[in-house]
Amino acid sequence: MLELLVSWCLSGGALLVSSGLFARVNLKGGFVTALWVAALYALFSFFLHWFFFVLLALSTLGLGFFFPFVTQILAAAIVLKVTSVLSSRFELRGVLPSVGTALLLALATELTPFVVEKL
Repeated sequence: MLELLVSWCLSGGALLVSSGLFARVNLKGGFVTALWVAALYALFSFFLHWFFFVLLALSTLGLGFFFPFVTQILAAAIVLKVTSVLSSRFELRGVLPSVGTALLLALATELTPFVVEKL
C-alpha cells in the first residue's frame, strides 16, 4: 500500500515538473490537481496501454516488439493524450511534450522502490 501511495505522489510530482519544464503542458492547479491527473492517467493506462502497445508494435511490422522501451513510451504518450482530452485540468499539446512527460512518469515509476526502501 505504501508503494502505491509513493508511486502516486511521485507521478503527481512528475506531472508538476513536466508542467514547468514543457511550455505545451498545462496543469491547471497545484499538487492536488496533479494527483488527480496521475490517478486518471493510471486508470486509463491500466485499461488502454496494452491496446496501444500492441497497435504500435503491429503497425511497425513487428519492430515495436524488438524495441519495447520505445513502444512503451509512445504508448504511454498516447494514453497521456487521452487523459488530456478527457480532463479539463490537464492540457497537453504536441508529440514531444507528450513523450517527455511519459519519460518523466516512467522515471517516477522506476524511482518508487528506492524511495519506499528509504522510508
